[in-house]
Amino acid sequence: MPSSGAQPANGSSGTSAPSSSSSGSSNSGSASAPPANSAPPGATLKTYKSNLLAASDWVAWHSTLADGAILYTPNRIVPYYSNIAAMGMTKDLSKVGQVRAWMQWYVAHLNSHDVWGLGNTIYDYNVSGSTETPTNDADSTDSYPATFLSLAWKFYQTGDPNAQWYVKSIAAQLDGIGQTLVRTQQGDGLTWAKPNYLIKYLMDNCEVYRGLRDAAALFQALGYGSKAAFYNSHADAALQGIMSMWMGHGFAVYKDNGANLAAPNWGTWYADAVSQLYPVLEQVLPASDPKVQEVYWRFNMAWQNWANLSFNASDPFPWTLVSAAAARMGDSARVDTYIVNIQNLYVNKGFPWPFYSMEAGFFMQVNAYMAGEGF
Repeated sequence: MPSSGAQPANGSSGTSAPSSSSSGSSNSGSASAPPANSAPPGATLKTYKSNLLAASDWVAWHSTLADGAILYTPNRIVPYYSNIAAMGMTKDLSKVGQVRAWMQWYVAHLNSHDVWGLGNTIYDYNVSGSTETPTNDADSTDSYPATFLSLAWKFYQTGDPNAQWYVKSIAAQLDGIGQTLVRTQQGDGLTWAKPNYLIKYLMDNCEVYRGLRDAAALFQALGYGSKAAFYNSHADAALQGIMSMWMGHGFAVYKDNGANLAAPNWGTWYADAVSQLYPVLEQVLPASDPKVQEVYWRFNMAWQNWANLSFNASDPFPWTLVSAAAARMGDSARVDTYIVNIQNLYVNKGFPWPFYSMEAGFFMQVNAYMAGEGF
């Protein structure tokens, strides 16, 4: 699934490093990785919380329609982006109503029949005034449902009684969404981007793994043990599929219809280099895993100044998800440098484009994490 409005995943396609077994501490990505920039003044508990609330308010008042839809641009709704924005808003309990309104919009717009013959899918929508028109397409049929399942679990975990009641009330729809996700899973445990686009992306499949695990946790919490076991078994298969994409010094960016693996070009920001962060971003593997250590080392070798947005030379978007992955790696120095840059470029200027709803979602999550509140 795309990680920026810069390029859709369905259009995507090294530096020497130590072996996986010799990767170093997760606090800096590797013992021999380039040194992180010193954290500038201003990255503090107070500013983390201020950033979280500022981004949450911005989505609520500038990217949300009256019917609950969360926008990508003023004339476009991309539910995948909206799901991630709403995940960030679960960290601001004053926005329970807005998160629920988005989830209600999503459920109300589920397709009973679709162009892929699946059902329980959702399209992107064009917006003109108060009119929302389905495009009869979406970037994927795997990342959209996966991220909605993860959103449902995050919403339930807030502990808010209204949030938990609502999630319980849509258990049947959540199961339908999950069943459709499972239907796209192939014998190797990986999902196609779409039934009519037979590419298995690393990014999408990490999100699928997370969505299946989160669905299992949610159904266990709701008292549906057999459903939890079902989704855990499919998450196990997804994990095995992702591990089959390991190529020795990095994960394949994708596997094609002929089972060919596309090796990452570390000098290509998106999708190649960024995709390598998804296994830790989506908690497919822990930060201590040698494979994760390997790819984080290589990422920082190839993009030594990413915390100062050096990638903007080739891609104008802020890529807040990269800081979220770095936070999971325990790389607080780079994360703080990055956060202060985003404060200066976006927060203090009212979040100008190309900051948009999904960027806000990851920015909220990383600030919550740095404030000690977890993802």
